[in-house]
Amino acid sequence: MKYYQPRSVSEAVVIAQTTEATFLAGGTDLLLHLQTGKAQPNALIDLGKILELREIKATHGYLEIGSMATFAEIGENNLVSQNAFALWQACQTMGSPQIRNKATLGGNLGNCSPAADGLPPLLALGADVRLISREGEEIIPLVDLLRRTPLMSRDTLIRGFRIPGKGLHSGFAKLGRRQALAIARLSVAIAIEVEGTRVGRVRVALGAVGRRAFMSEDLGLALSGQEFNKAWTEKGIEEVQKVVRVALGERASAPYKRVAVAGVFREAVASFNLEGGSKA
Repeated sequence: MKYYQPRSVSEAVVIAQTTEATFLAGGTDLLLHLQTGKAQPNALIDLGKILELREIKATHGYLEIGSMATFAEIGENNLVSQNAFALWQACQTMGSPQIRNKATLGGNLGNCSPAADGLPPLLALGADVRLISREGEEIIPLVDLLRRTPLMSRDTLIRGFRIPGKGLHSGFAKLGRRQALAIARLSVAIAIEVEGTRVGRVRVALGAVGRRAFMSEDLGLALSGQEFNKAWTEKGIEEVQKVVRVALGERASAPYKRVAVAGVFREAVASFNLEGGSKA
């Protein structure tokens, strides 16, 4: 197997377009797929030496996160905790410390597991994705990208993510089999606008409920423009259980997840700190 280690985005794109190589981000999923034979690339393009893909910065009203930023780096970054709290929370419980040190946000999207921890927070926060392909560079809302089949072509490079600075309060919670090494069996990310004692627009995204993480527009609309109180949370629980019931249908996990999502939703709401700290 051939191995490439480009030092720039342009070099990586040229290699991808002239070979049958597969991008290597953190590799926590890809290496397992190589061992099991699920993935059999002819060559690998290691993106680890491209410094610009690791940047986390605030610019032009957006928080920008490079695709090669690791979950550990994101989870230790003050810009993320201040401007994308739900994503910061997701980074605290994603895998083990060893996995967080290697796994990248771009790899999380590229593999696109139903249980990918990074995707529900990004959806709730209204993130865009920056892609580079043969057609050039494209900025597309993550919610739209996740509706594509296939997700992207083999030679498309995920350059990074941008999260608009809309002053949202956000929270994230998940249910896993074990506290430390938990793969999410169910996750909920919520972002809300706060207008005094009322909420404005609400965005709710779920993971490990369907083929991919998704945002429920109906759920967001049902919870928008109301008083933010205990009754709001209880209504949210009722509505999110409906979403899970429809999404899972007759799957074996459906009865359990319809009940479990109530606690996960409640925990995500409880993680808001409306005095500050969870503003995204």
